[in-house]
Amino acid sequence: MKIYTLIFAAMGLCSFHAVDDSPKISFPEPPTSANHLFYIQRSNDANTVMYDANLLPNKRLNPKFPIDVYWIRYAEKGQREKLSAVQWQLAYGYKQHINSKENESVVIRLNAFQNRSLQVLSHEGKPAAITQIDGHASLLRKIFVQLEPSGGFIPKVRYIELFGITMHPNKHAVSERIYVNR
Repeated sequence: MKIYTLIFAAMGLCSFHAVDDSPKISFPEPPTSANHLFYIQRSNDANTVMYDANLLPNKRLNPKFPIDVYWIRYAEKGQREKLSAVQWQLAYGYKQHINSKENESVVIRLNAFQNRSLQVLSHEGKPAAITQIDGHASLLRKIFVQLEPSGGFIPKVRYIELFGITMHPNKHAVSERIYVNR
């Protein structure tokens, strides 16, 4: 579990505020697009990391770069920004395994959360990220990272929450909180 702390800590490299001392943050729900998969928000500010499917003109996943990952910097001017190399490597980037059958799906593991894979594929005509949430195959919608107050440059992760919608016929909201052991 130490990997969670190190990697998610990299998420806090920008504008870290101690959780207990900061004012309550309003977390905006980012706009969705036809290719939107999910997003990550952290307790230290409203900045959001977006994950969108990167599709070729034939609507298949781009095998070289299947997911576009970027910031929406709500705590600043709401601008879109690229991730830094450190943010990509330690936190928000991913490793991939493409299903060779016509690039129909890709299995990814987020660099900061490698214990649980996500499968990106077309679901009901739209790109979707599917993972297990609270024991259910689910469409991942959001990840929230709760940081602990820290006196150092790198904050510690208290827990991670996954939010989604179950895949079975009686679709319903599902969530799971994963505490990070120290």
